[in-house]
Amino acid sequence: MVFNSLVFLLFFLVVYLLYIVTPHKWQNKLLLIAGYVFYSFWDWRFLSLILASTLFNYYFGLKIEEAGSQPRKKAFFILSMVFNIGMLGFFKYFNFFVDNLRVFLEFFGWYIDGVTLNIILPLGISFYTFQAMSYSIDIYGGVIKPTRNFLNFALFISFFPIIEAGPIERARNLIPQIENKRKITLDAFYQGSWLIFWGLYKKILIADNLAKISNAIFSKSAECPGSLLLLAMYAFAFRVYADFSGYSDMARGLARLMGFNIMVNFRAPFFSRNIADLWQRWHISLTTWIKEYLYYPLALAHFFGRQLNAALVIVVTWAIMGFWHGAAWRFVLWGVYHGLIIIIYSKIRPYLRLIKPKNKVLSISVIIAQVLLVFNLFCVGLLFFAVNSTAGVIAILRSILFSFAPSSLMNLDYIVWAFILIVPLLLIEYFQDRRNDEMVVLKWPILARAVVYYILLYSIILYGDFGAQKYFYFQF
Repeated sequence: MVFNSLVFLLFFLVVYLLYIVTPHKWQNKLLLIAGYVFYSFWDWRFLSLILASTLFNYYFGLKIEEAGSQPRKKAFFILSMVFNIGMLGFFKYFNFFVDNLRVFLEFFGWYIDGVTLNIILPLGISFYTFQAMSYSIDIYGGVIKPTRNFLNFALFISFFPIIEAGPIERARNLIPQIENKRKITLDAFYQGSWLIFWGLYKKILIADNLAKISNAIFSKSAECPGSLLLLAMYAFAFRVYADFSGYSDMARGLARLMGFNIMVNFRAPFFSRNIADLWQRWHISLTTWIKEYLYYPLALAHFFGRQLNAALVIVVTWAIMGFWHGAAWRFVLWGVYHGLIIIIYSKIRPYLRLIKPKNKVLSISVIIAQVLLVFNLFCVGLLFFAVNSTAGVIAILRSILFSFAPSSLMNLDYIVWAFILIVPLLLIEYFQDRRNDEMVVLKWPILARAVVYYILLYSIILYGDFGAQKYFYFQF
């Protein structure tokens, strides 16, 4: 069941109507049941994984807190990490490690029969496992106390707006909202409705239509000139962004309608002026998770009495984040690529700060150049997601750089359609970024708001893809 489907609309209407007339002590039970029903629409058998994650992490959380000594506390913490990483590793990475082990042994002349399993990747496992891990880490670090209410913890793991693709919430933010009585205000209702509407627009109009353009070009990449491949690369970047940020907006909007405040996951990333800034705006729930629970511990850790080299920590962190996205070397290369860019940026940042043109036109030109450079660097990295092989990525980049033939007039419709889809998105996000307020549209004069609502709704009705297409990040 996806948010952009009639089935979900009916599901949510039933849940929401029951929710607003139900006392708080029953609301959490209703949402817990709703989460399990929602997830069961994908595959009810994998509810066992969510239940196992809930049971074990609840148990380990209590044991970490109750441990009488530091060694015992650490032992339970390690067990919780082994369980979570083991579950994620088996379902997501088992075949990857087996296949690479076989290739490694064959290099030395040892041949073994292929041992692979027909493992289906459970939907959302990367997201709810990281969410569960943060709970144990925060308890071990003394940041939070474990919750004693099992049903409340179960809802933290299975909250249906975010269970499939995040945002990856922290227990310190979500559990208090679960435990305390929630108030649905008129402002929250308007904000939630806007997030759902805007997210739906990004998904079914922008993302799904741009997917048709990028898929059509990449499917025949060997025959396409570099100019057309460049268009496909840009279309793919905006497709991924509109798809994933659209899902996140709808998830947060659904939660807001029920009185929950879920963390922001995207903040106009394509207006970033440097690569570090972009990664403070893109998939924020993951990047902050990695920074807090992986990067800082690695940077502060001592190995053989010495701290790791700062550049090495950055590359390793990004490689792991790339591996989180998928069980393939191309995702690791994507992570290493971004790690290297961030290292290079950190080296030249002091010199970039010296570039401060006094001429206003020149200053604006420099800002535009910075934004375009960061955007293109990011797009190059996304090719590792668009193409199934590193060789394919290299071939596309070679065509863009050395075979940049002008696109034929037959492809003019691709260019015009991509332009029509992307420009309204950038216009809205420009105002959101300028005011640092994702709800800026709601504060415009009523006539301006009416025009925006009309254009968005009319566009959805005329050109939206109502085929209930799955979200791009569901495969991760």
